[in-house]
Amino acid sequence: MELHTMKLKVHEVCLALIQSRIDGLNNELRGFQAAANEESKSSAGDKYETGRAMMHLEKEKVASQLNQVLKQQKVLRELHPERKSEKVELGSLLSTDQGLFYISISLGLIQTPEKVFCISPVAPLGAAFLGKKRGDLVSFNGKSYKIGEVT
Repeated sequence: MELHTMKLKVHEVCLALIQSRIDGLNNELRGFQAAANEESKSSAGDKYETGRAMMHLEKEKVASQLNQVLKQQKVLRELHPERKSEKVELGSLLSTDQGLFYISISLGLIQTPEKVFCISPVAPLGAAFLGKKRGDLVSFNGKSYKIGEVT
């Protein structure tokens, strides 16, 4: 598959993964709300209050995770995957002798049918790739990455 076509597919998969995470976190939040609505104060007193406080903390943790994932979704939606570039920048897909990298958000390894590492431009390796072009060599953590095609 041509690299630019693959970039469009990788972007679609990233959006779908993020949407799936958003849906899952929203379901968890709805579950917390349903549990809170069904709860009635028991005679246990302190036990009830402790359980309620723990549930509130979990709900806050999930809400925070949702906020982070929504920020990732915003970054993805602001990218223009149809745009081509000669130098590595936010939104670039690049091939290296160590694999494929999509400079976007930190999702780790995804399968699209090729394995692609989705990394943030602020991650150390992502930052090392920025501004590089075909044929450049990037060294990171004792490993060398020879850049092939960039799109």
